[in-house]
Amino acid sequence: MTIHLTGTEDFGEFCEDVQLFNDYEGKAQLSTWFGKYSHRWTSLRHDIELAIHESEYSETVIIEGEHDDLPFLTSKFFLCGGVRTTTPNVPGVSDDYDEVAGYNYLFCLPNIREFEHFPANQRKQCINIYWYPDLLSSFQGSFDRLPALLQQLIENPIKQRFHQPLGTTTPAMRLVLKQILQCPFQETLKLMYLEAKVLELLTLQIAQWEGNQQVLKRSLYFRPNEIERLYHAKAILNQTLPHPPSLMNLAKEIGLNDFKLKRGFREVFGTTVLGYVQSLRLEQAQQLLRGTNLTIPEIAAQVGYESISHFGYLFKRQFGMTPREYRRQKGL
Repeated sequence: MTIHLTGTEDFGEFCEDVQLFNDYEGKAQLSTWFGKYSHRWTSLRHDIELAIHESEYSETVIIEGEHDDLPFLTSKFFLCGGVRTTTPNVPGVSDDYDEVAGYNYLFCLPNIREFEHFPANQRKQCINIYWYPDLLSSFQGSFDRLPALLQQLIENPIKQRFHQPLGTTTPAMRLVLKQILQCPFQETLKLMYLEAKVLELLTLQIAQWEGNQQVLKRSLYFRPNEIERLYHAKAILNQTLPHPPSLMNLAKEIGLNDFKLKRGFREVFGTTVLGYVQSLRLEQAQQLLRGTNLTIPEIAAQVGYESISHFGYLFKRQFGMTPREYRRQKGL
């Protein structure tokens, strides 16, 4: 069964629990027979708003929403779950795109109508930062090292639409996101702390975008839309462990041939497709060793390894110790 909601009307009907904690923060919650949704927000200086969204539905939910015509930017960091968005007949924006856990995005989508598709029985959590380009103008210094699109928005804040996938959320970003979720302060100190963390997160995200631009400049072989397809391939691999598609099937799914897929992974991500899958599996195994009571054979099977000895060899090569030694060192 699929539930269709209109963001402004249906959510207003279901969100009976809206709390305003003070002049700068609040929370809205939806709780109904098909699932739960919560939205917490904090208003900071420079017209910045920090929002934490969480949801989990027992049915597939499609939310129809409309963006107003304000040309603000949204920095989005998916912590778990994901969403598929369709934006029919919007110039400059893909008709159909996915946002997935472990990745971050920056976009400006004024005055559009969109449909967000949330799969059933999947927890979603993301942190959004809403901000305006003139935030960057409040800092002294040259804009020459900023991505060209941001430079244009600073100089002429027109209502230009774009949706930019920026790649994997880096370890530095994940640390800041965790600190935001676990803010230890209240009142004034809380606002100071969150503003500092938000600015740090925006800095890391813009630096990542600039780094991506440098990769594009160095690449004589790949066009921008092909780079986006390579990031899509990476997202597919993230979602299909422990049984990822074959190289041929993955290439077909993203619309590149297998040669470009293999070469692109090396050039853009600095590793092979197989190397990336292996690293991803071992990182997941590390998390399971640390956070669960599963046995080592169970963990090996869960991340896609049939041979315990091969799993142990690869784990030691990546982390410098066997799975058993890692668990013992962590006191687990």
